[in-house]
Amino acid sequence: MAHHRGMISWIRRRRRDKQRVRETPWVEERVVLMADSAGCLAVVFEPMGAVYEIPPGEDLTIVFEGPVTHPGGVDYRADYVSVAPGLVGRMSAFDSAGDEIDLDTGALL
Repeated sequence: MAHHRGMISWIRRRRRDKQRVRETPWVEERVVLMADSAGCLAVVFEPMGAVYEIPPGEDLTIVFEGPVTHPGGVDYRADYVSVAPGLVGRMSAFDSAGDEIDLDTGALL
């Protein structure tokens, strides 16, 4: 198993959506990716392919919204982390200051 710089934490909470009734319940999951103090951690937003580098000691919060069966996922690769929403879900990302990241460019909105 490869060694990965950074930590990950998951927070799941049920999301009630009164506007829409869905067959499969949706959830909102928040994943916090943290770069260690030794270096940046590259995050690739799939399927767009944009890259965001988390500065040393900072973090990035990924918010997945989707079916409880698969709202989204995080995969550790050899030298980066890949994040992707579920097939019918949504994803957004926020830096450690709470500013939203553009998933198409990897830049701040």
